[in-house]
Amino acid sequence: MRPITSTLNFVDALRIILEAARPIARIETLLLLEADGRVVAREIVATGDVPPFDRAAMDGYAVIASETTSASASSPRTLRCVDHVFSGHMPRRGLGPGECMEIATGAPMPPGADAVVMVEETTRNGDVVRIAAAVTPRQNVGRRAADLAAGDAIVSPGQVLNPSRIGALAATGVTRVDVFSKPTVALLSTGDEIVQPGVALAPGQIYDINRFTLETIVTRHGGHAMAMGTVGDTIEALVERLDQARDEDIVIFSGGSSVGDRDLILDILERRGELLFRGIAVKPGKPTIFARLGQTPFFGMPGYPASCLSNAYMLVVPFLRKMARLPAWEPRTIDLPLARRVVSASGRHQFYTVRVANGRAEPAFKASGDITSMANADGFIEIPADVDIVEADSVVTVKFF
Repeated sequence: MRPITSTLNFVDALRIILEAARPIARIETLLLLEADGRVVAREIVATGDVPPFDRAAMDGYAVIASETTSASASSPRTLRCVDHVFSGHMPRRGLGPGECMEIATGAPMPPGADAVVMVEETTRNGDVVRIAAAVTPRQNVGRRAADLAAGDAIVSPGQVLNPSRIGALAATGVTRVDVFSKPTVALLSTGDEIVQPGVALAPGQIYDINRFTLETIVTRHGGHAMAMGTVGDTIEALVERLDQARDEDIVIFSGGSSVGDRDLILDILERRGELLFRGIAVKPGKPTIFARLGQTPFFGMPGYPASCLSNAYMLVVPFLRKMARLPAWEPRTIDLPLARRVVSASGRHQFYTVRVANGRAEPAFKASGDITSMANADGFIEIPADVDIVEADSVVTVKFF
């Protein structure tokens, strides 16, 4: 046994982790419809105006605004309709004095026209159109380049693509976009007792939970998960698999970071890497390791599922999002009264899971080894290291997963 004799406080652990995060520099080109949620790597500017012409903003009649002055329902102005313009078609002629032209929303304005009268403000008899409301120049007209002008920046490096930005790119004819690559994350579960779901359990074995929770976290927060299966508790097996994993941007092992004789990750790191910390004053998740193997950051996560997933939210997510150039994770929060008294671990910053029920925060934590401590929860509350008891009915801030 190699007990953890000292622990780092959570704030310092997170600081060390974030200082070690190096944002990805690799760039790849994606089709526009593949790029939602990705981070823009290079500026894209409009190559033309959007819209590329003045266009009608309403169904109605294109007119010369000055010819509608003082028009009203009791004293309409009369114009002659000389043509029609449909969306997707250019006008066949211009507009002269005393004329108007039927026009559809989005259709190009005919030369000479400077306003559109809504169809609801008109009556028509053959080619004769009576205008019952005056309009001013540019009224009900979408101006050329009102959305984007040629040379305008559409997206800039560091922006996260979303439906509206993708739409703006499509508006100028863009089909591909340069984005930063996702960090690749090698995931490995350690332990002779760990087997993959789908395989019959032998005596003493359990299914791998952490691979699935970690892969989901990585995928949701901008990384590309590289699941490398399970490996047994021998130095040789762990070193071989570690050598395979270190080509990725981040390596995460779950299990093997605690104090048992067969928790061997520490031995490997002392030989081949730089240990940045071992042990954090948090609950759950005390036996957590962070190290560097050359330039590759390494997380040694606790084997217990609730501990592993909790620290994945608190430590891996901020680190991964910084590497992926994504904005910091800001969980949704709500202040609620605590349904029952909670006793916390003295001297350890606790992330205590709760579910929201009947307008209260109901404690959900069971034990570090129980995944339902997380699965049955909506989020968590934080209990500082210097607080031992949170009484029932205390108002707490719930942070949703």
